[in-house]
Parts: sequence; C-alpha cells; structure tokens
Amino acid sequence: MASYFFRVEHDLLRSDAFRSLGGSAIKVYLVIGLYSDFGTDWGYPSTRTIARQAGLSRQTVIDAIQELIASGLVIANKSRGKSTAYRIIREPAPERRPTGDRAKPTSSKKTSSAPRTGRDLLEGPPETGPKSLVDPSKSGLFSLVEPAQKLDHSGREGGPKRETGSKEDTASAAIPGTPFRLSADGRLLVAVDLQELLTDQGLPENLASRLVTQRDPEAVAKVLLNALYLQSQGKLQNAPGYIRSGIEDGYDLLPQVANRLETRRRELQERLRRIEREQSQAREVDSLASQEAAVSYVLENLHPDELKRLTAVALKALPEPVVRRNPTLSNPFVRGKVYELACGEPVE
Repeated sequence: MASYFFRVEHDLLRSDAFRSLGGSAIKVYLVIGLYSDFGTDWGYPSTRTIARQAGLSRQTVIDAIQELIASGLVIANKSRGKSTAYRIIREPAPERRPTGDRAKPTSSKKTSSAPRTGRDLLEGPPETGPKSLVDPSKSGLFSLVEPAQKLDHSGREGGPKRETGSKEDTASAAIPGTPFRLSADGRLLVAVDLQELLTDQGLPENLASRLVTQRDPEAVAKVLLNALYLQSQGKLQNAPGYIRSGIEDGYDLLPQVANRLETRRRELQERLRRIEREQSQAREVDSLASQEAAVSYVLENLHPDELKRLTAVALKALPEPVVRRNPTLSNPFVRGKVYELACGEPVE
C-alpha cells in the first residue's frame, strides 16, 4: 500500500511565525496541506471539509485561516464564482525585528523586486509559488498521468488528496504543476488570480489588469501554458512579449501542450464514466434495500391471520414453478406478491 506525506520544513517550525500560531491554526495548516497539490502547493478544500477533518467549528476554521494569512503561511485566492484556492507557504516568514529603542528604523515603503521572468518561475527557489508544467528531469511537460506523490512502486496513484465525491473531483482534473484544472469537455478552469500570474511572468500590473479584464480567463490560461512549455524548451527569450501578443491575438494551445491535455481529458472522461457506473450500482443497491425495508415493514405489521390469508392468495396467483420448492415468505416472489396484495385493493 502506498504511503503519503505532507512535508513541513524544519526552518518553518523554528520560525517566529510558527511559534505564534494557535493550536487551531496549526491544525488548519496541516489539513490544507493534506489537500494541496504536491507540485504547486495549491489546494481547494472547502471550509466545511477543513472543519470536518480538523474537528473544528466553521467559524474557528475561518479565524484560523485569517491567522495563517496574517502570519504569511497561507495565501488565499477567491475568484467570483470559483472555490477558494489556498497555497501553502513553506518558507518561514522573516523574523520580527526588536521593538526597543535600539531597534533600527525600517522603511514602511515596500521594496519592489525585479519582475520575474518565465525562467525565474521555472528555476526560482523551491516551493515558493506556482510552478510550471515542467519536470526538470524531463524534456517536456509533466506526464499528465504520472503520480506526483508516490513513495513506493505499488501502482497506487499519489498526488493531492481531495475531498472524495466533491464536485471538483468529479467535474475536472488538475493539470499537474499548474494552478489550472481541465474539464471533461476540454475547457481550462481557472480558480486563481490570473493577474498575479501575469505579473509573475514580468508583465506590468496595469497591462496585466487590462489583459485579464478584456480577455476570457481560459484564453489567458492557454497562453500561459504555452509560455511555460516554451520556457522549458529554452525557446522563449521574451516571455512578457510573447504572453502579451498571445493574449491579444488569441493564440491557441501549442500541439505539444494540446496533446497532453487531451490525454488528461480522456482519462477524466473514463473516470467520470467509472464514477457514474459506481453511483448507478449504489443507487440500485439503495433502491433494493429501500424496497426490502418497505416490504418488511408492511409484512411485520400485518395481523398473523391476515398475513396467512394473503400468503395463500399469493401462492395461488404466482406461477407454480416459482413457488414449488419454497412456498413460504422467505421466497422473494411470495414476499413481493403478499406486499402487493397488502398495499393494493382488499382481496376477497
């Protein structure tokens, strides 16, 4: 049986940010990590799921999430009409400076960092942001069907643990190494801040805001997937320029990217068919169980004399072959017929 894990860095455990957390916040941090993607640290558990898994009330979970965000250990991204996405931060927050008279004054102005290029996104510090589709050990995109979190060779699929039976599980599939998902009909689903992703790729904030406002999120996601793939191949020297042109001109997916997404889509469709079969079988079992419960209830509440009379009538009404070997109420045909007679018109 495969083993799974959620890594917590030693430096994080030793940090001031971690030491300042309450017990509920620590539990919520671990639960979000349980449901986060191993490659991107993005997770999509609902508040109800977190509360159930952590054994906390919904309000306590909400307060804990705010505490984690304030401590710089979790990033929450909520888009209209989308589920909240959480990103686990594994690096410890900067240590607090002394507040005494000898403390050096710090500037309140935010220090701006140089725009991140596509290569920065692929090769930047580990575990600090959305990663590309690229596995450094491979020459192309992640194999979209490989497990990302498997510890043995048993063949069990790894990867992020999501809520079983959730809409997200059954309606779409994660694209490994990205914050995007793929629907069964091939649409790219976006549950994160695209403007932030564009600025991470080096686009100015005002331009990123305009592009996101003017273009469909799926069109933006396609261009970003293309750019990440081209960067992985060393074929993209000007990522911001390519991304801007691609979004404005409506670039479609590159064949190499489209082929891998198509493989993922087909697997998702097969999974949906399997889930539908399992659900259909479960409904059938439930229906039979409900029917048997109704039959038992009716028969148990019949007067013994009435039950005996209806049994005799049922034996006469049923074909002789089905009652020859077992003319009692343990015969399902007899039980069903007696139930029909008891629930139907009075039998003379």
